Amino acid sequence: MRISWSLGGWRPVMRRLPDPATVAITVDDAPMPDSMPAMLDLLDRFEAKATFFLSGCRAVEQPALVAEMAARGHALYAHGWDHVRLDREPEARLFDDMTRCEALLARVRPTPAPYLVRLPYNGGWRSARMHRALARWRPGCVVVHWDLSTEDHLISTRCESAADVPAACRAEVERLLADPRLPGGIVLMHDQPINQRPGAAFKPAVTVTLLEQLLEGIAARGLRAVAVPPPPPQPAWRRFLLP
Repeated sequence: MRISWSLGGWRPVMRRLPDPATVAITVDDAPMPDSMPAMLDLLDRFEAKATFFLSGCRAVEQPALVAEMAARGHALYAHGWDHVRLDREPEARLFDDMTRCEALLARVRPTPAPYLVRLPYNGGWRSARMHRALARWRPGCVVVHWDLSTEDHLISTRCESAADVPAACRAEVERLLADPRLPGGIVLMHDQPINQRPGAAFKPAVTVTLLEQLLEGIAARGLRAVAVPPPPPQPAWRRFLLP
């Protein structure tokens, strides 16, 4: 097991949920107008909630969608502005990007506390410098990692036509459903990943199909899809050691 240490600077890092009867679907890079409405309807149909980490460059173009996401009871957090590695940028860029995005979200819901943070590419989650910077940006914040990934940034690259999408998604969903870490797991997916990989034409269908299959599988396992809750109290040593 890898252990990282700091002089008391680690923020809490969540990779699992305290309740093994639940699963958290976390969605980065939202919202996109050709997939998010269907995603919201699917979440309603399965009586599920999700946690969205929104990219400011997309959210600013879709204010009505952002408002709808909040109105339907989902958790919304900033994912920066442009999809760049903020851990490789000056601290001022981190503050500016996160503040600009949160200002958009604060128009449709109160700013949450504790604030859940996931930077683009999850950059800096094991960097004491970034943890200290995030604590200055939003005291009491919590870093949200994941222990299960849908690998959806690769699914569209394996599709040559729209007909390939259901089977390509099914392969990843079956892998996740067979994983013993699913109960209590935090799952990573995207609303059309921001990348330049081949298969861009299939990204909307992949996003919607993947979510539908995943919600079906979670329900069939007798689990509930929930928003990421605040972390349980952390022991004092976790400020110094990060497993």
